[in-house]
Amino acid sequence: MNGGYALFLMLFCLHRFNGERSLSAIYHLFSGKKSAQTLQDSKWFQLERFFGTWKEVTLNDIEAFAEQLLENGLISPVQNRSYMLTEAGKTLLHEQMRHAFFPVHVNGWRYHASEKWFWYRLSLLVQTLSNVLHRTRFEPIHRHEETFIWVKRYLLSQRRTARELAQMLYEEIYDILSSVSEEEATVFVLRLTSFERIGWTDEQIASFLQKDPVYVHFQFQNVLHYMMATAEAKRSSVLYEFMRDLSLPIPLTVSTRKTYEWLLRGKSIEEIAQLRRLKRSTIEDHVVEIAANIPQFSIRPFINEKKAEKIMETVRKLRTRKLKVIRDAIADDVSYFEIRLVLAKEGEMW
Repeated sequence: MNGGYALFLMLFCLHRFNGERSLSAIYHLFSGKKSAQTLQDSKWFQLERFFGTWKEVTLNDIEAFAEQLLENGLISPVQNRSYMLTEAGKTLLHEQMRHAFFPVHVNGWRYHASEKWFWYRLSLLVQTLSNVLHRTRFEPIHRHEETFIWVKRYLLSQRRTARELAQMLYEEIYDILSSVSEEEATVFVLRLTSFERIGWTDEQIASFLQKDPVYVHFQFQNVLHYMMATAEAKRSSVLYEFMRDLSLPIPLTVSTRKTYEWLLRGKSIEEIAQLRRLKRSTIEDHVVEIAANIPQFSIRPFINEKKAEKIMETVRKLRTRKLKVIRDAIADDVSYFEIRLVLAKEGEMW
C-alpha cells in the first residue's frame, strides 16, 4: 500500500470513531478546525493529541487514504462516508500499535497553536549562537520579523556569555534527545541549522533515512512537543524562556468564550440566551464545548449525579456515542443536552 504512515494514522482514527463520524471529521481533526463539533469529537473519541498536528493534509488526501484501506479490505463502509475497521483492519492496527512508532508525546490539543513559534525561536537562536561562536556571517534561517526581534532582544538581555548560553542550551537539548529514540533524535538534529549547514526539510530527511515524510513529520513533532512539555515542567530552563510568553489558549470558539464569561458570573443558560439574544440550544452547545475543554468546569449545575451515572452505564454497555441510541436505551426523561454533557466529561465527572 502507498501512503505508509498516513494509513496507520487513518486506521487509528477510524477505529476510534467506530463508524460514528465521516472522513471529514478526520480531516478537521488533523487540520485543527476550531468548530464546536471538532473540538467535541477530539475529546469524545480521545483523539486530542492529533488536533491540529497535520495542517498540510487535504480532504482529498484523506479520501484517497480511505480508498486504499477500502481496496485492501481493511475498512468497510457504514454510511455518510464513514467506515469501520474489518477484522483484517483490526488485526493490522493491533500489530502496528505493537511495533510501529506511535507519537506518545504529541499533544496537539495544547501545542498546535504555539509549536511553530517555539520552533522558530529555538532554531534561529541555535543558528545564531553557532555562527557567533564560530565568528561567521549568516543569513537567518527564518525571515519572520517577530521571531527575529525576539531572538535579538533575548540575546541582548542575557547576563550569560554566548558560550555559556550555548552550553546550557546544548545540555538541555541533549538530555531531552537522550530520552527519545535514536531515530527521533536524528530527525530533530537534522532539522537544526548551524554555522556549517542548513537544516533539512521533512522531505529531505525522509529521503536520507528512506522513510515516509509523514512519519518524519510526526517524529519531529513528537520530540518538539516533548521538549515543550519538559520546558513547562522545568520552568527554570533555558527552553522555558522560549515559550514563557507564548499563549496557550483554551481551545474554545469565540462565541463559546463569551458564554463561558457569563457562566463565570453565575448566569443560567436561560439568562445567557436572553442576554446574548441566542437560542437556548446554542448556549447548550457552548456549555458542552466548555465541559469538554476546561477540566475544572463542573457539570453538576446542569445534571444530577444519578442521571449522569445512568448515562455512563449505558454508554459503556452499548459502546457507542450515538445520542439517539443512548437516549432510546435509557428511556427515562433524559435530554440530548444531558447526554452530550456527560460524554464531554466522560471519565472525570465526579
